[in-house]
Amino acid sequence: MAVRYKNNGRYAYETHNFWNKIKKKYETKWTYLGVVCDTGEYKKAYGNKVKQENLILNYGDSYVLNEYCEKSGLKSLVHDIFGDLADSVFSLVFFKILEQSAMQHAETWLDGNYAKILFANVNLSSPKISALLKSIGDECLHRNFFKVYLEKIYSKNGIIIDSTGLPNDISFKLTALGHHGGKIEKETRLLMVIDKENHAPLYFRYMAGNIVDVSTLKNTIAELAKMGVKAEMSLVDAGYCSEDNIRLLYENHISFLTRLPAGRVLFADLIEKTATALETPANAVVFDDRVLYIQKVNIELYTKYHAFAYVCCDISRRADETVKCLKTGKEDGVSDNELLEKLRRKGIFVLLSSEDIDVPNILPLYYLRQMAEEIFKISKSYADILPLRVHSEKAFRGVLFLNFIAVVIYMNLRKRKSPKKIIGVWFAHYYINTLHCRVMSLLFIVVIVNG
Repeated sequence: MAVRYKNNGRYAYETHNFWNKIKKKYETKWTYLGVVCDTGEYKKAYGNKVKQENLILNYGDSYVLNEYCEKSGLKSLVHDIFGDLADSVFSLVFFKILEQSAMQHAETWLDGNYAKILFANVNLSSPKISALLKSIGDECLHRNFFKVYLEKIYSKNGIIIDSTGLPNDISFKLTALGHHGGKIEKETRLLMVIDKENHAPLYFRYMAGNIVDVSTLKNTIAELAKMGVKAEMSLVDAGYCSEDNIRLLYENHISFLTRLPAGRVLFADLIEKTATALETPANAVVFDDRVLYIQKVNIELYTKYHAFAYVCCDISRRADETVKCLKTGKEDGVSDNELLEKLRRKGIFVLLSSEDIDVPNILPLYYLRQMAEEIFKISKSYADILPLRVHSEKAFRGVLFLNFIAVVIYMNLRKRKSPKKIIGVWFAHYYINTLHCRVMSLLFIVVIVNG
């Protein structure tokens, strides 16, 4: 129902979008319903009987999400694995995407949304949600799901592996003090595996916050192998750069690209080795709006494995850091020799690869890793994974699985960019992000669904 204001009066209209074949565009047909009363109800102008509206539901948002899940095959996959729990999965996923609110409000949302019709037998009352999360968090169901899902989704062209902290105060074994990014806090670690080619989320794992990244890569690769994923190429975070992990990758014939932590002896050796030849025009590479010097060096890792190091100097970053370093150093009375040593490292980072990659291609390949950071950003904002409000590992797994499905839906809607679909995608993206509007016209529903 739409309301128009005229001559200090309020008048109710029903709106309907239709395609005008002559003008070749969509137009809106307005049907007069009556005068709007102070109570918000309306009555026909020719009578005094008040028309009572029934079953007012927010429609467009859940309709579009549901249509996408059906057209993509995601809905049938979840139904095949989770059976009667599938409707509960999708109702909670839609709630997380559209509302970004505590699940204690899910029942109220469901009562006023089209999801109430889509998932007629779902009960999202607070007492039921905990039991639902534990049922959804069944590890056997997850294994069965990922075995089928990975077979359908994985491009077989490599993976990206990264992890992030999920701060929480839950009293269970997965919450522990962790140290990441210079911060120490109680957290659980969430690891995500992403397809290097199509950027689709592939798999997730979790571990206690006090388990460092270097000890998780082996188990992750082993679990993926059991589900049929042979990682030919891995882009991994610097946190996974350790001797054990490097040996693991070589022994399993997995190519890799990672950043070398600045605290390693090899890092200092490479800076020393490239000190005179790095900053020359021949080594200049343009990447987006940045200009860097990059020099490739053949090296031996652990006296056994042939590898390639790419010593990179970001010119703009080096200039900014040099100014700050000199200013602070002079104010603090740092000696010239100490300053000189610090300045040698400013703007420098080193990438390690088992493969000989052309210098102009190394940065575009490495920065595919940013997709992992984007996934975590979506998880923590749009998919509403934080704050965590569960108190058992099984319920925790349920929350992570809901978050995973929400991220899959979000990422795939955002990737629908063909000319016929772009308008519908933009509106889907708009509704998911702004959450202001709750009714989508038939035009945009048709465009995104049938494209």
